[in-house]
Amino acid sequence: MSIRMFTLPVPCCSTIAPRCLLAALVGAATLLPAPVSAQEDAIDGAFSTQRFNPAPGPKNFLSTRGARTEGKMSWSAGALVNYSSKPFVIRSCVDASDCDSAGSMQDINVVENLVTADLMGSLTPIPRLQLGMRLPLTYVEGDGFDNSTNTANFENGIDSVGLGDIELEGKYRLHGQPEDTVVIGVAGFFRAPMGNITSEGNFIGDSTVSGGIRGIFDGQEGPVHFGLNLSGMFRGAGRVGTTDVGTEFRYNAAGGYDVSPLVEVIGEVYGSTNFTAANGANSMEFLAAGVITPLESAMSYRVGAGSGVIQGVGVPVYRVIAGVNYSVEGGDADGDGIGDDVDACPRAAEDRDGFEDSDGCPDPDNDGDTILDRDDKCPDNPEDPDQFEDLDGCPEADNDKDGIDDEHDRCPLEPETVNNYKDEDGCPDVPDTDSDGVPDSKDKCPKEPEDTDGFEDTDGCPDPDNDQDGIPDDADECVDEPETKNDFEDADGCPDEAPQ
Repeated sequence: MSIRMFTLPVPCCSTIAPRCLLAALVGAATLLPAPVSAQEDAIDGAFSTQRFNPAPGPKNFLSTRGARTEGKMSWSAGALVNYSSKPFVIRSCVDASDCDSAGSMQDINVVENLVTADLMGSLTPIPRLQLGMRLPLTYVEGDGFDNSTNTANFENGIDSVGLGDIELEGKYRLHGQPEDTVVIGVAGFFRAPMGNITSEGNFIGDSTVSGGIRGIFDGQEGPVHFGLNLSGMFRGAGRVGTTDVGTEFRYNAAGGYDVSPLVEVIGEVYGSTNFTAANGANSMEFLAAGVITPLESAMSYRVGAGSGVIQGVGVPVYRVIAGVNYSVEGGDADGDGIGDDVDACPRAAEDRDGFEDSDGCPDPDNDGDTILDRDDKCPDNPEDPDQFEDLDGCPEADNDKDGIDDEHDRCPLEPETVNNYKDEDGCPDVPDTDSDGVPDSKDKCPKEPEDTDGFEDTDGCPDPDNDQDGIPDDADECVDEPETKNDFEDADGCPDEAPQ
């Protein structure tokens, strides 16, 4: 049960209606206030029984504000409907002559059903500042209360539609970036008393202008999100029995978990302590919800429910919520001059270095050679990893600088010896003018190639007549044996004996 129960007494006499009431607030600490005099109204002043205050804008929980404002001129619009059951109930005696026997008490559902459709919008003119607005359209129904008889207004009751108190909010990110683990913010808010103007006496708005200041703690670690708000709420005074309704300290605590990129679950508690109540007046409520954000969509949808934890004015038996929000991150979250709607990396600033500067993404290694631009002497030309000066980031087309590109150089790390001998292969070599394999330095005949025939092949000179018999080797049948000049077959080049 919620602490919306009140017992209100008045002196029992013949001039008082049969349903006399005892005036005492049953508080969270079960403290009993003093009785109300016959001249006092049981309920004094106008105040709102709507305690659920949804947060306008993206990156919030339910009523708990987040501090991760970002973008420039980004905006959002949404609506959230919440229904609360019996948020304001007073317990009274059925008959003034008997307030102690079993069955002698009755509940007056001053407000039995409360439905509010909050229309919300936000604008982020600069990344750190978000402006928000909330317009609560409210339907309220219940027994009402008649101070003249100190009983329910059974004849007319409450059945009304009105515009609740309009709220304007300014929220500023004081510390941290949107992607940091911890972000701190502050918010100020102002409410115009439209509820009491559009539906006077029906408990959907305060009697005066109200407002306050809110401190915001916003934490995030991986898929886990958590937030805490501490607020001072300054509002006009009202009274139920001997308990004041007015300026109060408010708190919100929430936790969220990203089940998937599409689904988040949220749990939240919120409550208050009245600064002006003599005995204190505490309240607390719990809500749980699921949020669905389709991929590549600006829309998000949420539905949830909860109940009262510590009873108080405005805390229902149970509450149900459902809403939709549309967010346009049309700003420039990373401040790189490229709008988030076309920025491929909206949270990482472009590094303007003349390389793909229009996509919005930093390019730490322009040429993709694994050497970061800050260490790369040639950031736009990839290193050619060939074990030659591979750490400077520059390609070396001709490692040995011999004028022959490495792709055509058989010896890329050894410069060619330009000596008119195989100068195109890129390899160092010694001169061999006649290309006989004998270096000119050892070639006795550098311009005449050696005839490699197994005879004095190392001197570099051709030997056309190895055996020096006057018969050229190409006609000599015995090239290494001299002919015997004996007028017998002297043309074959072979030694022989003439017949006798």
